[in-house]
Amino acid sequence: MKKIIAILICAGLLGMTACSNKTTITKSTGETVTESSDKTTEDDFGSDGLDTAKAVGDIEADEGLLTVTINIPGDYFGETTQEEIDKAVADKGFISVTLNDDGSATYVMTKSRHKQLMEEISKSMDESLQKILDDKDTYPNFESITHNADYTDFTIEYSADELSLSDTFSTILFYYMGGMYGVFNGEPAENVHVAFVNSETGELISEANSRDVGKSAEE
Repeated sequence: MKKIIAILICAGLLGMTACSNKTTITKSTGETVTESSDKTTEDDFGSDGLDTAKAVGDIEADEGLLTVTINIPGDYFGETTQEEIDKAVADKGFISVTLNDDGSATYVMTKSRHKQLMEEISKSMDESLQKILDDKDTYPNFESITHNADYTDFTIEYSADELSLSDTFSTILFYYMGGMYGVFNGEPAENVHVAFVNSETGELISEANSRDVGKSAEE
């Protein structure tokens, strides 16, 4: 996953969709439908820290008047040199990319470039969600996945009455997506909510919140 993120950044893939949109990706047609919906707020799910998202790494985004600066940990670059980074991003529209002494890298870009970056992240994540739906061997009961614009609220239509053990663990994938989108957007997610509903009846089968991760162990 770290390698994927590094490739996306260095390739200039990944900008910002309207925060009022909700997107549904369906299994049968692969069609992506975006419709207007209210943005999930902090009051909906609470304000506890998102430990899972923090595991992505200490990624920070600082916005100036005209530019955005993003710091990405060295774990994503390995033994990459400044020369290699410069070569990889020279034609990708960044103002500068600096490899720091601790191995992390600091990207400086215009706000419009950051917007484009976030749009490509969103596109990449939707493609990943489509791959989940297409993987009938691993996720045979997933029928569709709906998410809000900042990937903090997911609803999965599910064709069984109870979740399998492996599908229960799939919530971590959604936590990771919400956390990663937030840190690159400069607005770390306070919580990522995942709900599984019966695809025929619409009844809630199970739901989980990233803010609850680790609570049982602490208690």
